Amino acid sequence: MGQAVPLHQAGRLTEAEALYRQALALQPRHPDALHLLGMIACQTGRFTEAADRIGQAVAANRTVPDYHANLAYALHALGRVGEAEAAARAALRLRAPFPEAANTLGNALTAQGRFDEAAVAYTDALRARPDYADAMGNLGAVLQRLNRPTEAEPLLRQVLVWFPHRSDARTALGLALLDLDRVEEGEAALRTALELRPDNGGAALALALAVQRRGGRADALHRRSAILTPGEAVGWNGWGLSLHAQDRLAGAVNAFHRALRLVPDLTEAWTNLGNTHRLQGRTREAMAAQQRALALRPDYAAAHSNLGQSHQDYGNDREAESGFSRALLCDPGESTARFNRALLRLRLGRMTAGWADYADRFTSGRLGALPARSMPEWQGQDLPRGRLLVWGEQGLGDELMFGSILPDLVGSGRIGQVVIECDPRLVGLVQRSIPTAVVRAALTGPVEADAHLPFGSLPRLLRARLADFPARNGWLRPDPAEAALWRTRLDALGPGLRVGIAWTSRRVTASRRTAYTTLAQWEAVLRLPNLHLVSLQYDKREDEIAEVERRFGVTIHRWPDLDQTADLERTAALIAGLDLVLTVASSPGELAGALGIPVWRIGGPDWTHLGTGTRPWFPSMRSLAPKTGSDLSTAIEQAKQDLVRLSGDYL
Repeated sequence: MGQAVPLHQAGRLTEAEALYRQALALQPRHPDALHLLGMIACQTGRFTEAADRIGQAVAANRTVPDYHANLAYALHALGRVGEAEAAARAALRLRAPFPEAANTLGNALTAQGRFDEAAVAYTDALRARPDYADAMGNLGAVLQRLNRPTEAEPLLRQVLVWFPHRSDARTALGLALLDLDRVEEGEAALRTALELRPDNGGAALALALAVQRRGGRADALHRRSAILTPGEAVGWNGWGLSLHAQDRLAGAVNAFHRALRLVPDLTEAWTNLGNTHRLQGRTREAMAAQQRALALRPDYAAAHSNLGQSHQDYGNDREAESGFSRALLCDPGESTARFNRALLRLRLGRMTAGWADYADRFTSGRLGALPARSMPEWQGQDLPRGRLLVWGEQGLGDELMFGSILPDLVGSGRIGQVVIECDPRLVGLVQRSIPTAVVRAALTGPVEADAHLPFGSLPRLLRARLADFPARNGWLRPDPAEAALWRTRLDALGPGLRVGIAWTSRRVTASRRTAYTTLAQWEAVLRLPNLHLVSLQYDKREDEIAEVERRFGVTIHRWPDLDQTADLERTAALIAGLDLVLTVASSPGELAGALGIPVWRIGGPDWTHLGTGTRPWFPSMRSLAPKTGSDLSTAIEQAKQDLVRLSGDYL
């Protein structure tokens, strides 16, 4: 023993271990030899052997506090946290203060989720040894978990002054900063933690969740965290959300199931699983998952809201609205439920209640954040000498729909001057159509005004009832010279109906897939005689068009010098020369309606119908809904039959 201890202290572990074993050969229950041999096993990662050797030392002599403390350390490393707690407490009974034992006790308590008790243990360790970096870092981490980030931050920063390469301390600091809403600092700390230790699964998971919370993409981070921490249910839940956002629904279902195998009571995973099943069309399973989440947490607002959406898929509007309302009773800030209830009420034609809920649309997270404005939101009061800024939101189709209210607003005489901010591609069209307004492109710099209003809030003030919608046919005016040029081009096609068609969207997600088609599904229409078909598919789809032309022996006209995405002035001039536009729910149909051109819109009724069989925003638009339980093919067949009658009359 006398020879072994100096070797051990010098780090010559192999030689020391051989001598300890010789000592035990001579005296098998020698407590110091057992203890120190166990310590070498700890130092070399052999924790099962360490616990066995040190346990024998404790059995041989229960009065030595170091034996109990080091046994606690080995047991904690093996995940035997209850036994580790008992051993650490035994050490502290024999010696107090004992900072190392107090720190190990804190670790054992933390592993059991007893964070308040752990904080006391770490504080005891620091009281005895104020420069104890491990205890300081552990206390900072547990304070962060106790939602006490203000206390955690200075402790963790001090640890990083002493040990700047401690990835675990930097991870805890990142989490504390996120809790303090210092998002950029928090994410930076987590990224540094990952750079210091690329296998830090906790940092990868925390950073992924932070990025995802602010609307960013965190796919690679979620994938890394799932690989590094396969036993972390929250990580699998986050990875499932990431896959869900990519429309990789089968993978998302697998990830949520993995989370639930680890933590069967993880309510977030149950409700997320239900949402994914809903998009897969597995409505019964979706409802069962939401009901399981609510059985675990009856006041879970998100699950009530999601269950409401599943009821809506079943056509049970009363239960759907009840689900959304229950969600808001549980949490008045559950804005997604309010947004969903808004769309439901508007679809049912309950416009007063619907527009009131719709006012909360930006806080739902579905439409992005509400931009900060220096002026107050307009509440409908007269501003005879004032200036009102109205600005477009959500997307081109929504600007065209809500924009149909602008002529009434500007022509009311109630506002001194109206400034309209819209999609840059619409500026010329809107300025020509509403010459007394000031029209400018969105995001071109600050503007002075007395009040502002987003386009989507105009209906609440000016379209509270169906009677408020005028019978005016179109509100946009194309450029006369461009319109004349396109009429010449279209006239060159010869006699027959000139029909524009748009069949899909650039962004077809799982939730929107049933609203769109392939071009080949339009065969019944494409083969009709006496039609000149013009593509209004703004994303070109050249390969799809060429294949259909070859397969069906038809011609679908398009002009290579027209970019229907970027050049809305010339696109509007083209549409103005058509006899009819036939479209799914997409922006070409909205543009045609805004121009007052006859439009047949193929698709089921949605909230923009406001409880009617048409869309009152566009009097020239007619809705062709599929038969109940059918896809859009039945509506396309209806369009074909009506086109046969129309083309015959035309010729």
